[in-house]
Amino acid sequence: MEPLRRRADFEQVFSSGTFVAGRTISLRILERGEGPTRVGFAVGKRLDKRAVIRNRVRRRLREVLRRLELRDGYDVVVMARRSALTEAAPALREDVAAVCGRAGLLGGEDSG
Repeated sequence: MEPLRRRADFEQVFSSGTFVAGRTISLRILERGEGPTRVGFAVGKRLDKRAVIRNRVRRRLREVLRRLELRDGYDVVVMARRSALTEAAPALREDVAAVCGRAGLLGGEDSG
């Protein structure tokens, strides 16, 4: 898993990527075909006006995604929902894994 950093890459994922939503996060996914999966985070001021809180949510989500085996060849933008602020770690892990599974990003199984 590598970071998705460039604005043009974010815009491309938002414009032509598919959308998958869960309780705590929403994903925009664009299949690239080759290379490692790149993940970017969109945690806006609408979630909370304090940068400390937004960064905490971003760190928690990054850690959950780091522990998952994501398939290669995708660009993913993770958008946190308000429930990600208060969700306990096990529930957050479970929801993120479920959303990634529905999106076909989990690499352990070739079922999607």
